[in-house]
Order: sequence, then C-alpha cells, then structure tokens
Amino acid sequence: MNKEDEDKLFSEAMRGVNTLETNKADLKQKPGAIKKRPVNIEKKIEDTLSDEFITECDDFLEFMRPGIQKSYLKQIRNGKVTIEDHLDLHGYRRDDARKTLLDFLDHAQHQSFKLVRIVHGKGHHSDGSQPVLKAMLNKWLQSIPEVLAFVSAIPKDGGTGAVYVLLKKVK
Repeated sequence: MNKEDEDKLFSEAMRGVNTLETNKADLKQKPGAIKKRPVNIEKKIEDTLSDEFITECDDFLEFMRPGIQKSYLKQIRNGKVTIEDHLDLHGYRRDDARKTLLDFLDHAQHQSFKLVRIVHGKGHHSDGSQPVLKAMLNKWLQSIPEVLAFVSAIPKDGGTGAVYVLLKKVK
C-alpha cells in the first residue's frame, strides 16, 4: 500500500470524528462523591461471656484462630501494624469491663477497624496480686468469634498489661 492509499484509508476511517478544542485535561471538573460501602449496623456482638473468674493466666498473652498467618501476627506482636483505636479498662469491675469491652469491639468492628489495643493492666493491685481483668480478657477474647487474634503489646504500648486485638471484617 502506498502513501496515497494510506492517507485515503485514514481519511475514511476518521470521517465523522470531531477535532478536540484542546488537549489539556479539565482540572475544574470535580470528582464524583465517594460511595462508602454499606455497614450492617443491625449486627451486634453477642454477650455470651461468663464472669466466672479463671486464675490461670500467663504473663504474655497470645491467641490466633486457624487461618491467620503467623507472619502477620508477628508483625502485630512487633508493633508494625497501625492501631486504629484503644480502650483502657484500668479500674473497671468485671461486669462493667465485660459490657464496655463488648461495646468497644462492636463499635470498632462497625468502623471497620482492623487492629485495636486494649489495656487491662498487670493486676498488681488486685487481691492476691492475681491479674483479674487480664485473665478475664484472655478468656473473653477467645470466646468472641469476631476476634481473629490477640497478642500482648510491645512495652511502649503497655507491654504485658495490654493486648493488640485483630478483628474480623464486617460483611
């Protein structure tokens, strides 16, 4: 095909096409509104937790449901994942701590928070120096299906007096 035939073919292909007035983007045009995904506000974390005290509790807490990657839990344990919210349970009695914990986790999950920190203290001022809230929190968090994993915090975030909690996504 020669140059003249190519030009004729191109002209035919371009018939009906309008030329642009400018080759610059319209920077004055506003982007569309960001659509947030719907949140199922109806679902609440059920209070099926027991207040029956368990005295056995290791100093370092760690729990992980099947399917959670050990490498990701290690990143959490080393403080490499951003904490999106926190709760301090110092001074709470068992029943109040349980209710506050459930409200906090429910709120965090509905905000689509992935990782939160819960400070429970080390129990130095408890009867018999046994960490009541720490033991209860260890038991409670394992009983809540929305909790995928938890691990004691790094020293600057409370050390063995706090835990990082990984939450399940709301569907």
